[in-house]
Amino acid sequence: MIEKYNINERLTIELLESEELNHFEIIDKFIKRLKKYQVQIAIDDFGSGYSNFAYIIKLDIDYLKIDSSLIENIHKDKQALKIVKSIISFAKQLDIKVVAEKVHNQEIYNILTDLKVDYLQGYYISKPKPTI
Repeated sequence: MIEKYNINERLTIELLESEELNHFEIIDKFIKRLKKYQVQIAIDDFGSGYSNFAYIIKLDIDYLKIDSSLIENIHKDKQALKIVKSIISFAKQLDIKVVAEKVHNQEIYNILTDLKVDYLQGYYISKPKPTI
């Protein structure tokens, strides 16, 4: 399909941590097939409660998107901050890029830039743009 429709190699497919990872063998084969075409893989909602670190180690993924419930409270909740720091450290050791969603104010932005998060998303950065 990728060759048939000439899909750009910059394509990133997001998998929800809570659902798709329950079928590890199928997902692993799927990811390996996509990697042949330079498709990148992101695990979304990481830290939402399920967080199977063993799967993350075994899968060839490019991005961990930290669950927004942790990000939106990072400036008020010390436990959320500790979890986010741990996720960032874990990902960096595996050469996985980290994405933080729901960056909606300067305080959250400052914390995440101090923690050296690779990519930030949210209204503080930019409002969603319409498609072309």
